Amino acid sequence: MNFLAGARRRNSSNSYSRSIRQEVFIILDKNPLLTSKPLCKLLNLNYETHGNYVKNLRLQWKRNYENERGSKCSIHAWRGYAYIPIAVHTVIHAVAVDVGWVKTRARNRWLLWKDRLGRLQWFETGRVNLFVRKPANLGKAYQLICNGFSFTGLITDIKVLENVLASVRFKGAHYVFPAEQWLPRLTIDLFAKSNGVIIKVGDQSHPNAVEVIACYPDWAERNERMLEQLNETLKRALQPVAPNNLKRDVDYVA
Repeated sequence: MNFLAGARRRNSSNSYSRSIRQEVFIILDKNPLLTSKPLCKLLNLNYETHGNYVKNLRLQWKRNYENERGSKCSIHAWRGYAYIPIAVHTVIHAVAVDVGWVKTRARNRWLLWKDRLGRLQWFETGRVNLFVRKPANLGKAYQLICNGFSFTGLITDIKVLENVLASVRFKGAHYVFPAEQWLPRLTIDLFAKSNGVIIKVGDQSHPNAVEVIACYPDWAERNERMLEQLNETLKRALQPVAPNNLKRDVDYVA
């Protein structure tokens, strides 16, 4: 009898905990921003007694991949840039058309490389602009560089290729965070010039998502480039000069 009574108490407590769990999950599905204290208030529970339990239930709900807010993001229009060393650029730029690069009609005579991963714009200054197709990531950007320069035979030195890959920098991207409901239209461009960030809500292209357009500002790119050039100049200036070991001729002609 004692065993049956204990089993009944355990079953009743398990059903009670399952009902609280289901209620917490149902409420969080409707409003994912609620914390443990307002959840206890909605469920008529004592926060001091059930606060930690409700908090753990909320963590369980958030760990479910279907309920992760902000992690389900798609990246559109990833843009970046890299630089080809000038010594290498002057040699391979003239023969790039022979291995698959396309010469454009632009006045600055930049070359185009296009494949399934995206496209490259190669300028006469040695700068290469990258446009990676969605879903974009840094690995695809590296692969796009290798497709245009390494696999075509333009760059065969692995050290030169590593330097080019190391120079890849982020320029901009378009991030889309689905909200699963229609949102009012709103554009926040207050931080566009200072931080390169524009937030769009309820746009016509994504009416049920929050769009974050991030761009590396031009002034920051110029400052970074000038700092790199200054470091290279200082390294060359501070490099010790090899000593002159040649012996002077002490026999002078009178």
